[in-house]
Amino acid sequence: MKASRIKLAVDAVNGNSCRMTIGLWTAIALAGIAALALLSLTSCDDHLVDDLSWHDWKPGMVYCSNGHVADFDKCTEDGFVPEAVIFYVDIAGEIEGQAYAVGLYETAPESFGRSDTVYAVQGTSADYEKSDGESNTVSMRYGNFPSPIAAALPPKYFIPSVAEYYRLFSARDAVNGTLGLCGGDSLPVSDESCWYWTSTECKGAERDRAWRYSLFSGRFESEDKHTMLPVRPIMMIRLNGKEK
Repeated sequence: MKASRIKLAVDAVNGNSCRMTIGLWTAIALAGIAALALLSLTSCDDHLVDDLSWHDWKPGMVYCSNGHVADFDKCTEDGFVPEAVIFYVDIAGEIEGQAYAVGLYETAPESFGRSDTVYAVQGTSADYEKSDGESNTVSMRYGNFPSPIAAALPPKYFIPSVAEYYRLFSARDAVNGTLGLCGGDSLPVSDESCWYWTSTECKGAERDRAWRYSLFSGRFESEDKHTMLPVRPIMMIRLNGKEK
């Protein structure tokens, strides 16, 4: 009888040991799963923050010489040089995830088409509702009839379309404040005589007419391509660090 009780006691101890071992491995496994889940969440959050950092951009911030976007003070304190001023960030996804910045200076007056040649179509979309200044400028620069205003642009910049000038006009107050800090040319919001060339030809009259734009009134008007006008160059910033 005593031997039976001893055997039962040993079995009970072995059973408890087995259950303890199983419980320990279960706890370790659960802890491992929790750690992996936490690591996964942390990595996901980090990636999300990286992807959404551009949501903090706003008109009046600067594009710096290191390729980053920051406040004017932050850019200069870090030893970098402001190259352009943000005037539009595409939070709503209206133009395929792009941001725009205007250069610090306007160009010298030039004609849209060469004044010493005959008039010619220069291959822009002729659509004043499209934000397509970059592709328009490519056509004007490398087409069969190169445009003087396109040839005069600094690297990375292009001539705004009518629609892109409107976005610049809408942010003119925030932009001018920063342009002043940068020592750039202010947008002529008080000069009704100042007009800029757009990169948009006039539909139906592409051969000899293109649109000019006023940052004083926000209006655009048809103009003879041989007229001498300045340009306010802008650049496109690709989001998530992919700048074109």
